Amino acid sequence: MENNSPSILHFKFDVSTFRLLGRELITDRITALFELVKNCYDANAEKVDITFDSLNPLSEKSRIIIRDDGLGMTFEDIRDKWMVIGTSSKRRKKTSPAPYNRVVAGKKGVGRFAVDKLGGKLVMKTKKKGSSVWHCLETDWTKYSEEEDRQLKLDFEENQVEQKLFTDIDNKYWTEPGETEVQGTVLEISSLNDVWLERDVIRAYRELSKIVRPTLNVKYPFNIKFHVPEYKAYDDKLVESLVLAKATLSYALKYRFDTGEQKYYQEYLEESKGSLVVKEKETEIFGPIGFTIYYYDQEGKKNFTKEDRIDGIKVYRDGIIATPFAEYKSSRDEQKDLFGIDKRRWSGFFEKLSTRDILGWVDITDELNPNIKDSTNRQDFVDNKEWNALQVFVISQIHQVELYLKHKKDYKKKENAEKLKNAGNDLDDIKQKVKRLKGQTLLISPEVDNELDEIASKLETIKQNVSASTKDYERMEEDKRQQENIMFSLVSLQAYAGQISHILRISIGIIKRSAEFVAKWVSLGQKQDKSIKHAHRIFEEMNNLSKAMNFMLSYAEDDSTFEFFGIKDSITELFEDRYHYLFEEENIKAEYAVEDDFELSYNKKAFQDMFGNLIDNSVKAMRNCQDKRIKCSVYRENDNLVMLFSDNGPGIPDEIRDRIFDVFYTTTADLGGAGLGLYIVRTRLNAIKGTITLEPNEFKPTGATFKIVIPLIH
Repeated sequence: MENNSPSILHFKFDVSTFRLLGRELITDRITALFELVKNCYDANAEKVDITFDSLNPLSEKSRIIIRDDGLGMTFEDIRDKWMVIGTSSKRRKKTSPAPYNRVVAGKKGVGRFAVDKLGGKLVMKTKKKGSSVWHCLETDWTKYSEEEDRQLKLDFEENQVEQKLFTDIDNKYWTEPGETEVQGTVLEISSLNDVWLERDVIRAYRELSKIVRPTLNVKYPFNIKFHVPEYKAYDDKLVESLVLAKATLSYALKYRFDTGEQKYYQEYLEESKGSLVVKEKETEIFGPIGFTIYYYDQEGKKNFTKEDRIDGIKVYRDGIIATPFAEYKSSRDEQKDLFGIDKRRWSGFFEKLSTRDILGWVDITDELNPNIKDSTNRQDFVDNKEWNALQVFVISQIHQVELYLKHKKDYKKKENAEKLKNAGNDLDDIKQKVKRLKGQTLLISPEVDNELDEIASKLETIKQNVSASTKDYERMEEDKRQQENIMFSLVSLQAYAGQISHILRISIGIIKRSAEFVAKWVSLGQKQDKSIKHAHRIFEEMNNLSKAMNFMLSYAEDDSTFEFFGIKDSITELFEDRYHYLFEEENIKAEYAVEDDFELSYNKKAFQDMFGNLIDNSVKAMRNCQDKRIKCSVYRENDNLVMLFSDNGPGIPDEIRDRIFDVFYTTTADLGGAGLGLYIVRTRLNAIKGTITLEPNEFKPTGATFKIVIPLIH
């Protein structure tokens, strides 16, 4: 259709739709811009120019203009697709036309409504190659707002004539002459909603640099260029990510298909003796993926520009960023952390990396990872077993990098400590040489003799300083060990805090009811037997609360102090006092047996913490079991204390048996599990040369049994 005079187009849909799919679904203007640029990608554009004009202050001249060299649209495309919600064309054709064959980024058909988030008016001009005209359409979103307000005021029950679910609103359409070899689309957005400061332009630049995966090697590139006359640093500036070149280390994991076995194999990282080794295994349930990770130390970050930003791991589907998009939070801690990298608690004490230290991406495809799906709110992925397994994989790979960095750091500290020690010895040697030099030189002048004395004095001062530094270093290492012990205790205390709050609530309720009974009947001289019974009950509950409080107060004690304590008394206290209420509440049959009652020299609280973590894990594991059982057996074997701890939960799958002791590895995140319990147990046992292993379970057909061995002679 070619027409130089304006005519009218009508788009039929509920008038509230533009608001629900525009300004309310797309909560941030950076995301709105992001959505519109994604549409350019789907249109086979190679070049997108974004012009910001008269941004601050806003005026009638204020504009955002997005111009691409993509396929463009015909009149029929505008009429039948542009404002038709959820058109099926992208779902039916999952790739853009040849020769580009890009997997389409937008599949829901709502990205065009992002315009409303940026400004109130839009003029779109578009043409296909070979056409002699530009098809032009003007849309005024204020008309839709006015119509929505009018409809919301109608009384549909009384005024059937005015009852409208859809409406026709005039959208001016016309054509303009154009060169036949030119193609593309221009979106000119005016009546801007917000002032754009330089920091907003920087944010837009950063986010758009992620729309296509960095380092993606394609025949037909996708380039975005900013034109911002008001902010010269971003005028005629190509959007690109330069931060990758500044990384301290990087790894790119791939997958391969074995044609003989007809199986996919996945590369993964494993720390081994101070090296990161790339190994291979059969792919997990989420399917084969590419995984690239970049790590930046403090030196690497010093070279950053204001456009550079490290912000964790993203997911790219067929080369284009997937959920979440560019939604922005003013607080960095509130921004989306897909894989829970920053949610791993107490990371500073365990030398954990955060989204401020690493960036990277997971490469998935529609074909090989069909069950990794964007959720409808575009803030996350659908919560299923495939997505959960992918999260676990990513965290496990980050942990291997952490182990590698820790090994390097520990080696460096050990090396420096050795240098300090050697420096002290070297200074002694030099002092002795100076002394021998003075004794062997008969004709030494007084001046040289004085110089040698001064050198000897300074050497002694330096030696004392080195000795003091060595002691300070040792104290710092001890302080760090104490900090780690404190954090271990806090983890155990947190788990117990939930239990004790339950104890307090039940006990206070019992005490209150019993006290009310006694107060009512004792004064009347009636129900004496029951009053005595309730008085005893008050005493018992107060005694239980006292025990609970004493246990919590024990966390104020020194966590490194060793003492002799009876094994049987300690286990009895755990099962009959500390966890008595929990076992009752969860209907758990708990039993324990201590064959030999002997004393152990260890920190009692740390010992009980280990069992507390095992009990807590078992309670979570048995949450869906009917007949719940926990069993603890303690005996002596040669010079070792041996303890078997078992439950009859679902057990531990073979594929994760090697990972259950890793820090932050958890299968109960939905119940508040942080993946620290078994790590704490193993770490504390390692400190006293003890071990914990997973053994064939005592209960059949399912369950888990842990064997703890503690040397009785440390």
